[in-house]
Amino acid sequence: MKPTKRGRDLAQTRHEILNAAFDEIYASGFHASSLDTILERTHLTKGALFHQFASKLELGYAVVDEVIVPMTRERWITPLATFDDPLEGILHLVERNVGDAPLASLHLGCPLGNLIQEMSNGDAEFRRRLRRCLEVWIEGVAEHVERGRRTGHVRRSVKARAVAEYVVVALEGVFAVAKGLRDRSVVPAFVSSMRTYLATQA
Repeated sequence: MKPTKRGRDLAQTRHEILNAAFDEIYASGFHASSLDTILERTHLTKGALFHQFASKLELGYAVVDEVIVPMTRERWITPLATFDDPLEGILHLVERNVGDAPLASLHLGCPLGNLIQEMSNGDAEFRRRLRRCLEVWIEGVAEHVERGRRTGHVRRSVKARAVAEYVVVALEGVFAVAKGLRDRSVVPAFVSSMRTYLATQA
């Protein structure tokens, strides 16, 4: 059965609010983000927003689940399927998403990492959803590393989960440092170190 026009309108409204909320939270942080600014970006009313989300917290949860989780898959997991050698794919994504990232993007940090630092200690439900997003990332990378073990691109003795955890934690670290220092000078050394690490897993 095709969705009704009302159903399409509600879905489109939700999509617009979530995208505007993501942009505002990414730029300002969750606590400093403004619902009024989000509404200005969408030209929607508060009624439209609160019809979709009962509170700012619920909006934040939805941003994690419906924007950041899919974004993480799109940037860091799905492209690995195009590489016969997943280690080559991981390095390619590191070079593209970190090494070639514009300075303005590095200054903003990682959307997931920013929220982990800001919200994990203050709200248990936020922490649960952020942990789930992190787990999606780690498990997604691990599945491809395991594929590499089966095809001979990764050493049989390698633990796929351990490689994935190292890659994700290292990425979060370089994003945090580049953001905190507002300096991309740490990036080339990070990319070089990641290249060396991945070579030892082949």
